[in-house]
Amino acid sequence: MEVTEVRISPSKGGKVRAFASVVFDDCFIVNDLRVIEGREGQVFVSMPARKTRNGQMRDIAHPLDARTREAIEKRVIAEFETAVRNRVVPEEGGPSPGGKEPPSSAMDRLAARLFAEEFWTADTPSQAEDPE
Repeated sequence: MEVTEVRISPSKGGKVRAFASVVFDDCFIVNDLRVIEGREGQVFVSMPARKTRNGQMRDIAHPLDARTREAIEKRVIAEFETAVRNRVVPEEGGPSPGGKEPPSSAMDRLAARLFAEEFWTADTPSQAEDPE
């Protein structure tokens, strides 16, 4: 199994620096991996997870062996570092992704637009329901 594509999208701030989607063998995608900044500035990859009824986090998808985890982490962190260099993902304390220099690829421009602060709206029950 080979990682054939990694897509990086900036987060809105905090310890989560970016979200990633990983495509395997051009036929299977795993979304919502997180690039998280540790206490000393290093970054690591967290697998997609959800909160259980008792409040604990549980992985939805994860590699079964260390070799696969390492391959995924290396590829995601390499793409994250490229995104930081291209200013798609802001450096810690740096300008937002909507800065003066445009992102390099169409996918990066789309990700920057989708994760811009003004794009998102609050999900409220009244908006989710049909008006009539």
